[in-house]
Amino acid sequence: MNSMTGYGKAENTVNGITIVIEIKSVNGRYLDINFRMPAALNGQEAVLRSLIKKQVRRGKLSVFIDIKRALDESGSGIINEKRLMGYMQALQAIKEKFNINDTVQLSHVMAFPDIFEQDMDEQIDAGFIAALKDTLQNALEPFIAMRGKEGEHLRQDMAARIKHIQQLADVIGSKSQKNTRKDFDKLLNRSLELIGAQKIDKDRLEQEIALISDKVDISEECTRLQSHLNQFKKELSKDGELGKKLTFLLQEMHREANTMNSKTTDIDVAHDVIIIKEEIEKIREQAQNIE
Repeated sequence: MNSMTGYGKAENTVNGITIVIEIKSVNGRYLDINFRMPAALNGQEAVLRSLIKKQVRRGKLSVFIDIKRALDESGSGIINEKRLMGYMQALQAIKEKFNINDTVQLSHVMAFPDIFEQDMDEQIDAGFIAALKDTLQNALEPFIAMRGKEGEHLRQDMAARIKHIQQLADVIGSKSQKNTRKDFDKLLNRSLELIGAQKIDKDRLEQEIALISDKVDISEECTRLQSHLNQFKKELSKDGELGKKLTFLLQEMHREANTMNSKTTDIDVAHDVIIIKEEIEKIREQAQNIE
């Protein structure tokens, strides 16, 4: 079981170029991958996206890719002469067009920091692409490991809450049959008191009251709830994409708990059902973060 929350980072250097990749993810109904990277890498997005899809199923992922050129032996950045020449020509053209009586100074040129960045288009070859994919894979490994660790914590927490719900459901189930008989006797005696000396078919009265008592019987809901709980525990022991199925089972549990709450006339049972609904809601919050 994996959580949809994770983080991973890796870097790699090839031919004097350092590749840094960060991956972050939060909850998402589907797999949504957003890249933030230099425009020169846009042509590699499909390859990178395919690599992620092979290992991640759900979540909203943000992938940050940064490319840094290594410094030369003197410790300075490598000047992009082509880009520098373009800026120089642009500044000179501005001077001439607007009759500016000033000389182009170093401070003017330094306003364009990208003159120390090489054009990436010339650097993207087979070796660079291989290094880019390796770096992404290296970032995915701690990212997936973190999601797995967080997923195991969620599994343990949900298992403990399911156990608590089962204990409460057992108590409610043991009371349900007694409560049905108790409700029947209470309704019958009360009806006889109200009827008094009037003539009435007692068998007919008992049949009608039995039908009413059956409507407040929650034994079937208890059975279905236990079935959903057992199915949920079974799913928790599996790996793979579980979030959607667990969410569906929780919806069914909540439905049974609501019905039990509306039908029961026992205050203690009603209190236990409220606790069950609270636990289901807490589990549902956890399940929303499962891949």
